[in-house]
Amino acid sequence: MKDRFVILLFGVLTFLLYFPVLGNGFLTDDYASLYRLLIEKREPFLETVRPMIDISFYVNYLISGLHPMSYYIFNLCVHAGTCFMVYRVALDLPLFEGRRGFAYAFTAGMLFLFYPFHNEGVVWLSGRLSSMAALGGMLAIHLSLTKKWLWGTLLAVLCWYIGLFAYESIIVLPAVVLLFEWIKFRDVSRGLRSLAVWVVAGLLWLEFRLFTVGGLLPPYTQGATVRDPIALRFVKVLGRCFLPPSENWKWMMIGFVGVVVLIGAVNVVIWRRKSWPYLVLEIGFLLALFPAVALGVSTRTSEGDRLLYFPSCLLCLVAGAVVFLLPLRRWRLVLCGGYVVAGVLLINANNRRWVFASRTAEKALAYMRAGFQPVVLVNAPDEWEGAFIFRNSFNQGLVVNGIDTNRVVVKHFLTRLEYLKVNGKIEPVFRDHSFFIYPSTQIATMSEAERVYYWDKNEWKKLISL
Repeated sequence: MKDRFVILLFGVLTFLLYFPVLGNGFLTDDYASLYRLLIEKREPFLETVRPMIDISFYVNYLISGLHPMSYYIFNLCVHAGTCFMVYRVALDLPLFEGRRGFAYAFTAGMLFLFYPFHNEGVVWLSGRLSSMAALGGMLAIHLSLTKKWLWGTLLAVLCWYIGLFAYESIIVLPAVVLLFEWIKFRDVSRGLRSLAVWVVAGLLWLEFRLFTVGGLLPPYTQGATVRDPIALRFVKVLGRCFLPPSENWKWMMIGFVGVVVLIGAVNVVIWRRKSWPYLVLEIGFLLALFPAVALGVSTRTSEGDRLLYFPSCLLCLVAGAVVFLLPLRRWRLVLCGGYVVAGVLLINANNRRWVFASRTAEKALAYMRAGFQPVVLVNAPDEWEGAFIFRNSFNQGLVVNGIDTNRVVVKHFLTRLEYLKVNGKIEPVFRDHSFFIYPSTQIATMSEAERVYYWDKNEWKKLISL
């Protein structure tokens, strides 16, 4: 009965938190999947071994066609389900007993629900890959902790495979499962048997991966380089688990130092109390950061937050344990209440960015659909503060929307680094009988100017109306 109440509560709160994005449209990579399904009519996307995106989009298409509402509802349902699985895994762990155990599990689930730094996996349709992977990963942990050894482990492996077919963010799950099994069972022989099964499962997945893709990473990431050394990337990713993105690198560095000091202080207290299961749980969280460290997460915008989705599941298990292990009885409600308020504010700010991105994309599509004359777009935005707009799959989006690609010309895709250099709006400059639009577009003839729309950092405008 409690479980039914908890999952219902998580579902209602998820809907209330993310209600503003339910009116959003498709963006960037969303059109890549729709193009494969509707135009190319291909089998699930095997080039990157992530067929779950096409499968889930196809189910949504059967429900609502090209109306995006059901796609967003699906994202919210997956997120609410993951919140519930964080709660269930916390119940499975023998960290606390009785009512205290339920309070810990409920707190961990609520911390995850209001966690503000993984929204990319919720509010971006293609970002559902990370939330589906995390849901599969948490199901795997739950099954390994609650079912009889062999069947529980085999079912956990199956969930791991399904999650990997969504996103590789849970590639380290076997190590996490083994750590959680040690926390609950403290059985060396069981641990060795589980290790053998997971090693075999990992080798089979690796062989399949090499056969289909030719490497651990998808083709579009192979050959890409991350300049920062691994230690610095780890610090950045760990800091971003606790801090919102910011352009002010000085404040970010101060925040990172504060995070390290806070983690150190908490661990000293826990170490003195000899709460070994907590420390093992913390190791599991640090292991879960590996994919984000390998690929990198932005400290300036929310870009890449989807890589924090699965680690944040474990972080909230750790944070919930901290709330009940430390002598914070009088301050628990105050701390949790402050966390909820901050989470709501940050989630709402991120929602607004994605709503803005969606409206910007939809307005451009409306201009391109109207009339029969060619349309010229200047400064089609790549993103808006981490919310993707026209970064990828632009032509595929036109085709899916029934727009002739031959009558649409994009003069420039505006990046974030370019628009940050402009204070206020981007304004065309008329000189020498032609228009110049920052950063690099020259419109030489009036006949061309009559069909030009440019983005001024706030909205689309028609050039000739000047």
